Amino acid sequence: MGATPLLPSAKRAAPSDEGGPGTAGRGWLRRRATLRPDLRAAIALEEAGELLEAARVFEYAGEHGQAALLRLECARTLRDRGERIDVLREGCARNPAGTPEARLLHLALAEALLAEVELEGDPATARAHKLEAARALDDADEGGRAGEIYEELGLLVRAAAAYERGGEIARLELVLAVLEHEQQRHAAARAIEQEFDAALAGGRRSVAQTLVHDQLAAERKTLGVGSPGLVARLERLERRRLRTDRVDVRWGGGRTTRILGASELRIGRAPDAGLSLPHAMLSREHVALRLDTSGERTELVAIDLGSKVGSFWDGEPLSPGEPLALTQAGELALGSAAAVRVTPLRGKDGHAHGAVIEGGADGRVLVWLPQGGPLWLDASIAVPARVLFERGHVAIDFRAGIRVDLDGHALEPGACIELLLGDRIALHGAPLVLEVLG
Repeated sequence: MGATPLLPSAKRAAPSDEGGPGTAGRGWLRRRATLRPDLRAAIALEEAGELLEAARVFEYAGEHGQAALLRLECARTLRDRGERIDVLREGCARNPAGTPEARLLHLALAEALLAEVELEGDPATARAHKLEAARALDDADEGGRAGEIYEELGLLVRAAAAYERGGEIARLELVLAVLEHEQQRHAAARAIEQEFDAALAGGRRSVAQTLVHDQLAAERKTLGVGSPGLVARLERLERRRLRTDRVDVRWGGGRTTRILGASELRIGRAPDAGLSLPHAMLSREHVALRLDTSGERTELVAIDLGSKVGSFWDGEPLSPGEPLALTQAGELALGSAAAVRVTPLRGKDGHAHGAVIEGGADGRVLVWLPQGGPLWLDASIAVPARVLFERGHVAIDFRAGIRVDLDGHALEPGACIELLLGDRIALHGAPLVLEVLG
């Protein structure tokens, strides 16, 4: 590509003995050169056609006006766009825009960068070129043009400052009005962020989620985008949410209890069974536990699902398809290959609300609570809390007066915590910490 026509002319005026620093005259240089070896060297390099080296020596000597003119002249001779920008960029770094010649240099850099933007395919690189061009225009006392670019880039504070320096009062007032609106929007977003953080730390995760959803919906409706801080918070919350009606809780030095809220507990060798027992002799869905509400009291019942090797309660066979009430703790055998211990869970009213199943293949205790209910970690350890399955969350609602810490933060007595992955809940006055695994 040939020399760009966007660069201002660097042609110097005819030599004059009356010239001084910052002018194109050469008499002053010749007189000072009799005392300054560095200036004599710079003149010699210029006369030899080494314009860039001469400019660097002039810069070292503090003669920035002459150096700027030489860099402009050198840049006009370069065919490579990248080399031309490099020469101008180096010159702007070494020559403050304190002279007319230096301001021409900064203007030339801005024009070269803006020309490069038109040919640049990478948006990030194009944005970087525009930002650098705006700074160069600002240094060249082109505040109006610099402000336009800053505004285009969304840098409204810089745009306002550039418009003010350039005397663009009408544009300045418009940007200031936008800035005021932006500040109000950011203040609202920060307030929502604080409310979100407080709700999250307090275990009220559905409240936190609703706050952010509503704010982001309003922002996207009016602006097309949401506040980055709110978007990031919502993404972190979504990554930690429990997606099913089951949650694993680790406690007591490594023991694990699974809490399951399915309406029916199916046991068999199928990997997706509520309780999977990987024995080849078992049916995929071998036996099921259900709550029977047909009588005066809700009862826990077991139903053989037509298994090939049969199911047995405390040694007595189950008739396929016929429910058998489990009124007390006992052993549920699946053929001769596997057996689990089932302890019915009853409320004070005598109604069954679930069961504790122990003896699974992985050693994990399973607490089945199809409609929620008091939290048990195994058949002998009860936590003063209820498990709730509601609004897409698994929650632990602690009894009134019970104090707990959530991730090291003390909550109000009787707190209800909507669980997230990674939660650590410590009970005050008891050596018990619950860690939510998934």
